[in-house]
Amino acid sequence: MQVLTVNQVLQWTPFEDNNSKFERILYISPDQDYLYVINLNAEDFPVMRLVEDVSTAILSEEARVVNFSTEVEKFSYESLPDDRKEEIDEAWNAIKELVENEPYIYVSDYRGPMVTDCMNKTGFSMPRVHRCLKKYWRSGKIKIGLLNHYHNCGGRGSDKVATNLTAKRGRKRKITRLEPEKVGINTDDYVLKKFKFAYRKYHLRENLSLRESFKKMLRTFFISLYEEGNGRIKPVLLPREQRPEFKTFCYYVNKFKNSNFIGDSLALVGERRFNLELRAKIGNQTKAALAPGSVFHIDATIADIYLTSSYREFLPIGRPVIYSVIDLFSHFIVGLYIGFEGPSYLGAAMAIYNTGSSKVEYCRKLGIPIAEEDWPAVYLPRQFTADRGEMLTKKNTGLRNLLGVDIEYMAPYRADWKALVESFFNVYKVGAISRLPGEVSMEMRRRGDPDPRTKAVLTLREFSEIMIDLAIWHNNDHWMKGYELDEHMIAEGIKPIPRDLWLWGMKRRGHCLRTFQEDVLKINLLPTETGRITNLGIKFKGIHYKCDQAIREGWFVDGNPRMGQQLNIAYDPRFTDKVILKGENGIGYQELVMIDPDHNAKEKTWDEFLHILEVIDLEHEVYKEAEEQAEAVKGYNRDKITETAKLIKQAAGSNHSKPINGIAERKAMEKELNRAKEHFFYNNPNEEVSFDDNEINGDNVVLSETSINKQEASEEKAIGNARLMALLSEQAMKSS
Repeated sequence: MQVLTVNQVLQWTPFEDNNSKFERILYISPDQDYLYVINLNAEDFPVMRLVEDVSTAILSEEARVVNFSTEVEKFSYESLPDDRKEEIDEAWNAIKELVENEPYIYVSDYRGPMVTDCMNKTGFSMPRVHRCLKKYWRSGKIKIGLLNHYHNCGGRGSDKVATNLTAKRGRKRKITRLEPEKVGINTDDYVLKKFKFAYRKYHLRENLSLRESFKKMLRTFFISLYEEGNGRIKPVLLPREQRPEFKTFCYYVNKFKNSNFIGDSLALVGERRFNLELRAKIGNQTKAALAPGSVFHIDATIADIYLTSSYREFLPIGRPVIYSVIDLFSHFIVGLYIGFEGPSYLGAAMAIYNTGSSKVEYCRKLGIPIAEEDWPAVYLPRQFTADRGEMLTKKNTGLRNLLGVDIEYMAPYRADWKALVESFFNVYKVGAISRLPGEVSMEMRRRGDPDPRTKAVLTLREFSEIMIDLAIWHNNDHWMKGYELDEHMIAEGIKPIPRDLWLWGMKRRGHCLRTFQEDVLKINLLPTETGRITNLGIKFKGIHYKCDQAIREGWFVDGNPRMGQQLNIAYDPRFTDKVILKGENGIGYQELVMIDPDHNAKEKTWDEFLHILEVIDLEHEVYKEAEEQAEAVKGYNRDKITETAKLIKQAAGSNHSKPINGIAERKAMEKELNRAKEHFFYNNPNEEVSFDDNEINGDNVVLSETSINKQEASEEKAIGNARLMALLSEQAMKSS
């Protein structure tokens, strides 16, 4: 059975109707026989109901008890202005004795005299006393319920657009003291549209000031006429009393801003800049990492400093690239790359290799002796977070597929999603680069200022030492004021120092770190593409390579089943001399060397060699027109000669059905005839060796007496040919 209490709200059927009736319980008799309720949907006084009737209605689902909150319950008495507090106190002091006199105040016969007595004491009118009583009861019998709802008056937030019949609004102009008819104009629908247009187009899009936007609006929309003078056309503004004032324009601009603050901010600065600089900065990225190695942030920046050559002293060579890899949980710098590779995948690969390799050896090469505990980071994480730059490539298949490290890509133009590593660029700028010789200042150079390139004195090695010292200081000694320690860290006295957080996280939270052999790490970080087995070698990017296994197993021999098979080959973009052949199913690897030791790609980078191929292809493309022209001439001559021969044969009446016997004899005859003019001592190129018409008889060559004499003469001049003599004798016998 439902227990009824004071201030409960009853809802009566139909429940789904928007006009459903709500009643608040104000009083329940001590013997639980009757109660008084007030209708929250009307301005009626309380009425009495039997408790039994209400309970029966609840059991029969004709009524139900619901949670109901009023608007005044959300207000705070202490935060109200003093004048509003005085209004509440005045109304409360007037009705306090009345509302405490229950249940008689709910009965009209008793309520009348009590209200009259209250009017005589306070000077309130009867409607005002009734209004205070009903507000008090409907609000749940709380004192702040007597608050006047001025905040709901006046249509706050709505545009009160004037019409032609609306009297002039606002303060009178000073000019009306002298000329009363110049009262000005109201902001009607036409003027309001022009205000919106000027604000959005001129102020937000064209980035004009409000005053300039207002002036441009006037000379665009509030023109009475255009007049010509001195050969030029000029606009004439409407009289001042027929156009709006600047302060009115500013008033409505502020309303536009308040009604659509985010939209106007996006239009003013653009979505990209809004997301980076003006967005709401809520939440904490560090909380996304539960332990060391959960997430490493990686990014690159071009250092604001010029370096000099280590081979030719004090000659500037440009600005280096700094790749940073930082653990999200502890803010520990776990990897660095400082050089001139990048921003590119190769630079990122160098930074990742540094992340998973020994920092002691890395610093030793630079002449910086450190202990293992000074930089105890020789691991790869579970996941890298990077932007959609050099890491968004197919070259890092080994990092994902073989090493099992995932990569999360951020959306374009949202550097704030990896704000940790982005903020460290400012740390490098302030903590290491600032005031160094060759620094590139963010301020614009003035005329006469020295070029920072002329001040460069540091080499890449020296600059690397400075950056490594900064990283070691940050990891071991920097107190991070903005780091939020959780309750477990505070209980154990952990300081917000990256190394302390790193070690504590590995001890208390576990870790997601992974260790790999440095050789394996190198191979799998190299970009990987496919090559193909050919009979000339393993062809990769236009160069042929070999290895001992390929020669031993006969990969390049025609008929080998592996001929044409694709292979995964890792390569260093800086060298073409050697590449790495990855084993099948990712197992093992071996070096491939260039077959041709004199190849034009020798001792070149892949970019240089591919550029050479591109230049050759481009030159071929330019030459194609001449090549095609020459080929057309060649084809034309071939077709012309062929067609001419066909016509000669057709004119001679040759028949394909004739016997083809005697081809060998005719070939020998043709050969001997050609020898007469092909030998090296033949000095009469104009003399032709030919047959007379009567010398050709079908498929047999018939030699006349004259021709036989000529042949005999040529036989005597030549050394002699037994085969030719026999052939001539045979032909002579046949002809006789």
